[in-house]
Amino acid sequence: MGITVREALRIGELKNAKVIAGEKGLDRIVNYVITMDVPDAAKWIRGNELLLTAAYVFMNNPDMEKTFVYDLVERNCSALAIKPGRFIDKIPPQIIEPANEKNFPIIELPVYVAWHDIVNPIMLEILNKEAGIIKRSFEIHDELMKVALQGGDLAAVAGTLSYLLNCNVFIEDESFNLLSFSNCRGACDALSLEIIKNGRIPLDVIEEMDKKGIFNKIKTFKKPVRVNIRSKNNCYTRVIAPIIIKGEICGYITLIENDSRFGDFDLIAAEQAATIAALEIMKKQAVKQAEGKVKREFFENILAGNIKDASQIKSRLKYYGVNFKGDIAVIVIHMNYESALKAEEEDFKGFESVMAPLSHVILRKGEDIIIICSFSDVRTIGKYDEINILCKNISKSLGGIKEIRFGISDFHDDVAKISEGYIEAKRSLELADMLKNGTGSIVFYKDVWIYDFILSCKENENLKKFCDRRLLKLIEYDSKNKEENLLNTLRVYLDCTGKHNMAAEKLFIHRNTLNYRLNKIREILDCDLNDPSTRLRLEIGLKIANLL
Repeated sequence: MGITVREALRIGELKNAKVIAGEKGLDRIVNYVITMDVPDAAKWIRGNELLLTAAYVFMNNPDMEKTFVYDLVERNCSALAIKPGRFIDKIPPQIIEPANEKNFPIIELPVYVAWHDIVNPIMLEILNKEAGIIKRSFEIHDELMKVALQGGDLAAVAGTLSYLLNCNVFIEDESFNLLSFSNCRGACDALSLEIIKNGRIPLDVIEEMDKKGIFNKIKTFKKPVRVNIRSKNNCYTRVIAPIIIKGEICGYITLIENDSRFGDFDLIAAEQAATIAALEIMKKQAVKQAEGKVKREFFENILAGNIKDASQIKSRLKYYGVNFKGDIAVIVIHMNYESALKAEEEDFKGFESVMAPLSHVILRKGEDIIIICSFSDVRTIGKYDEINILCKNISKSLGGIKEIRFGISDFHDDVAKISEGYIEAKRSLELADMLKNGTGSIVFYKDVWIYDFILSCKENENLKKFCDRRLLKLIEYDSKNKEENLLNTLRVYLDCTGKHNMAAEKLFIHRNTLNYRLNKIREILDCDLNDPSTRLRLEIGLKIANLL
């Protein structure tokens, strides 16, 4: 708080004093007035003192004259007032020169002045000013508390502060996105208009404040700071007060300086408003968390199949702003727990940007991110292609996460079957783990459902009964002739529904080589590969062999 040296020169006997050096430092703040005439006077300076001396310490001590000003400046003394005439005839150049260098005011006092005629009036002025600030501070505190008690939002906080301080006020989040503003003065400077238009502080301004160390200063002291910033060749003065919740900065209140310079009082008001804003943000966070918990429980109940009534599900989905049109699919994205938790804490930003075109819901369960989404494309193939592209784009947006895998359900036309889709998506990942045959990071249930069906037999001995024993001959042949790999050739041939060119291309072999291998397979198995029932039996046998 305090007063400036310039203001002190207008009080009491200092009106008759003369500034003989350091005039550029007259805006230094004075909180105390002290007298001192001991050799180690600088040692006792705490900061913001106007030091009075009769110069006794300088008698026959020229070495001290050379360093005294530097010592006072280092300890943040406000000014030095010297009364010559008794111990020195005039103030020496060893005092004046460093004072001009450091913009440290040196004041020459009249020889007749008494210390109490300086100390008492200045200290009275300081105390009166501080009392006025405290009184006004209480008034502002009361007005802001009314806002809080009446349930006022951030707009009410900004409006009240803007009215009380007669300045424009902005409230921003921790990334300087605009949350609310009030321009009671009507007029706005160019920077303010740009912030209102774009909804955030320009990047060049943020970068400049970062270079100047303003953010570090705010984070360290967690107090309002006055800053001068440049944008597009213009200079703007602001007071920035951090909004603090649980020791962390979650936003800022910014005061826009107008014709009159902000003082200590304005900084106190900004700090009080920041406290009320913190309460409002905490209230919003609590409401959001409560709503999020209820919403999460609802979707977890859908996934668990605890809600069977489609009309009830649609009603609740509508309440949450979700409108599934067309067929519904469930995507389960498996990753490490830390990555999944971080994605949730960031409100699934990497997912939302990709899923934006579709009606969807995203939630986390343990190490899984679950997406429920709908597709309006009437072509089933088109839907599978679209969902495959979506998964690849999500994977790109989460580039730093390793071993991310996608399990995708079949499509369902009923919201009551979302739980069935969830089981299918989870089962896709489980079966991919069991098969370990290069199913890839994106696994569709349509590609692995047969294994799910086969495993429903549960007992391995029962499965072995349905595994064509002739396949064992192929396995035995391959063990002796590894370069031919007839078992894999048969698998690919059947997957390609007997299309020779496609199978040869997937196997990276010539069509003639494929024909040679197929003839060898026919010879070993003693079967007709063109017979549908034989091919079905062999396909099922190969899938069972994968599981055993």
